[in-house]
Amino acid sequence: MKKTLILLANGYEEIEALTVVDFLRRADISIDLVSITGKLETVSAHGVHILADKLIEDIQGEEYDAIITPGGIPGATNLAENEKVTSLLQSFYKDNKLVASICASPLALEAAGIAEKVKGTCYPGFEGQIHFKEFSEEAVVKDGNVITSRGPATTSYFALAIIEALAGKETAEKVKNGTLMTFVEEALKA
Repeated sequence: MKKTLILLANGYEEIEALTVVDFLRRADISIDLVSITGKLETVSAHGVHILADKLIEDIQGEEYDAIITPGGIPGATNLAENEKVTSLLQSFYKDNKLVASICASPLALEAAGIAEKVKGTCYPGFEGQIHFKEFSEEAVVKDGNVITSRGPATTSYFALAIIEALAGKETAEKVKNGTLMTFVEEALKA
């Protein structure tokens, strides 16, 4: 079973964090919610209190196959300013493990020196702060072992891209169908 972690800094976008956790667990991919705040209780950008599974101080990056950062402000800024976060991101990238960032959280990729090496995307308005090798307005961008996405409305597709990278297209399709995303896409075409 693949093992992943999602980093929670106070001020994260809860849709981007919890949808990813939900989708990965539906795909039987282990995911730990890891707090960078020094305590297990975290607070989202909209005041939702979430209890993390672990503290960043207590994890070993080599145990994991992927690292995920949700956006939200000030969560994304808090991630980018944390040396342990940027060190983990650099290590995962160097070891060719999956690195996935959504919304404003590619600010942490910028701080880690990764953004400049990949084609990527981010929340509109952050393009001037995140210097990707090539910027894209696509909903989800995969370049090598890095996946980026635009924001809250693209989270389901971001999660599916992570699942596909870790568990294959068939597993991603099962989750997509099971969450009725395929049904909604077909209904919108009609």
